[in-house]
Amino acid sequence: MAVLPLSPDQVAGAWELVLERVKSRLASPQAFETWFRPIEPRELSATRVDLEVPNAFFVDWIHEHYLTLLRESLAEELGQCPELRFSPREPVPVAPAPVPVAAPRAAATSTLVAARTAPAREWLDSQLHPRLTFETFVVGGSNRFAHAASMAVSQRPGEVYNPLFIHGASGLGKTHLLNAVGHEVKRLKPDARVYYVTAERFTNEMIWAIQHGQTLAFRNKYRNVDVLLVDDVQFLAGKESTQEEFFHTFNALRDAHKQIVVTADKPPKDIAGLEDRLISRFNQGLVADTQLPDLETRIAILRQRCEQESSGLRLADDVVLLIADRVRGNVRDLEGCLVRLMAVASLTHRDITPELANEVLAQYVKPEPEHTTPDRILAAVSERFGVRLDSLVGKRRTQAIALPRQVAMYLMRHLTELSLVEIGRVFGGRDHSTVIHACKQVAERIAGDDVFRDKVNALFSTVASG
Repeated sequence: MAVLPLSPDQVAGAWELVLERVKSRLASPQAFETWFRPIEPRELSATRVDLEVPNAFFVDWIHEHYLTLLRESLAEELGQCPELRFSPREPVPVAPAPVPVAAPRAAATSTLVAARTAPAREWLDSQLHPRLTFETFVVGGSNRFAHAASMAVSQRPGEVYNPLFIHGASGLGKTHLLNAVGHEVKRLKPDARVYYVTAERFTNEMIWAIQHGQTLAFRNKYRNVDVLLVDDVQFLAGKESTQEEFFHTFNALRDAHKQIVVTADKPPKDIAGLEDRLISRFNQGLVADTQLPDLETRIAILRQRCEQESSGLRLADDVVLLIADRVRGNVRDLEGCLVRLMAVASLTHRDITPELANEVLAQYVKPEPEHTTPDRILAAVSERFGVRLDSLVGKRRTQAIALPRQVAMYLMRHLTELSLVEIGRVFGGRDHSTVIHACKQVAERIAGDDVFRDKVNALFSTVASG
C-alpha cells in the first residue's frame, strides 16, 4: 500500500502500481495502451486523485467503460476510494476544467459541490454533463420526435408533456437529451432548480438516508426542484421501497407543476417489475423513443465530434463514410470507434487513412455469420418478390424490379459487412449514392406501411436464420 502524502516521484511510482492493477484486469492489452497509458497523474492522495487525459473524449469513455475498474484499483493501492477528477488537456466546453466525476458515496458529493467558481458550482449542483447540450445533439430521423419533445419541455417546463418518458436501447442519445433539457432550462431561467440523477444513485442515496436518519433531507432534496431528470428508471424494477419513495416524489412534483423527465431502455409497459401505478403515471405524459441512427445521421455525428476537437481535426470523406457505414449500432459505439482511431493515430504517429480506419474497425465490428452473403440475400428477395435474380442486379428500372432491388440493398447494408461501394458493385456497378437512396426509400416505406414492414422483417428472419 502506498504511503501518503506522496512526493512527485512517489506519485509517479504509485500511479504505475495502479496501472499494473488495471492492466491485469483488462482483457485487451490494446485497451490498456489506448485508454490508460496516455493518462498522467497530477495528484494522488487518500482523498483526491487528479488525472490528466489527452482530451474530453477520454473523460467520457473512461467514465462510461472503465470508471469502476479505475476506482477499485485506486482504492486497493491508496487504501480508500478518493474523489476522482479528470483534467482534459483540451478543455471541455461549457464547464470549467478539471471535469469532476461524482463519487459513489454521499460524503464525496459535498466535496464536489465545493467548486471554485459560481458557474462550476451550478453545474455540479445540477449534476449535468457539460458537453451534453442541444447544440451538440445531432438530430436525425431516428430521434427527431424525442428531440422535439425534449425541446418543448425545456422551454415550458411543467406545462407540456409532464412527465416526458424517453426510451430506447443503450447509446442512442437518451442521456444526452436528458442533460440537454437541464442545460436549456438553466439557460432560459438561471435560477431554476434542476437536478439530474440516475435511478441507481437515487436508490443508493435513499438507502444511505434511511441508514443515517436523513430521510427528511433526502425528500426535501428531490421534492424541492423545478426540474427532475431521472436516467435509467428501469433500475427501480423490483425495488419496492425505492419505487414507493419515487412514486410519492413523482406525485409531489407533478402536483406542484414541476417538470419530470425520465429515461429507460424500454417503454413503461415493458419494464418487468415496475409497479402498475408508476407505469400509469409515466403513460399520463408523453412517451417518445430513440432508434438506431441512419447513415446520414451517423456521418453528421462523426463530423460534429471532429469539430469539437480544438485541434480542428477533419477526417477525409472516405474515412468518415467508411466508419459510418460499418458501425451501424449505437452512437456510443460510433464515437468510441472515432476516439480509438484518433488515439491510435496520435500514439503511433500515423495519418488517419482508410487503411488505418479498417484496422480500428476490426476491433469494433463483429464478423457476420457465413450464411449472410449477398447471394443468399438476393435469392431470398427473388423468391419473396417473384423476380429473377438477373433482373435484381440488372439495368432495368421498372417499379416491379426497382422495389425488390432496393429491399435487397437495404438487407445487404444491415446484414453484411459490405461497404456502400461494394453493395453497389453487386448491383451492376451502381454508386454508393444509389444504395443510400434505396435504403432511405425502404426505411420510409417501412415506417408507413405495416404490410411492407412485415414483409421485410420476414426477409430479415429468413436470411438471418440461415
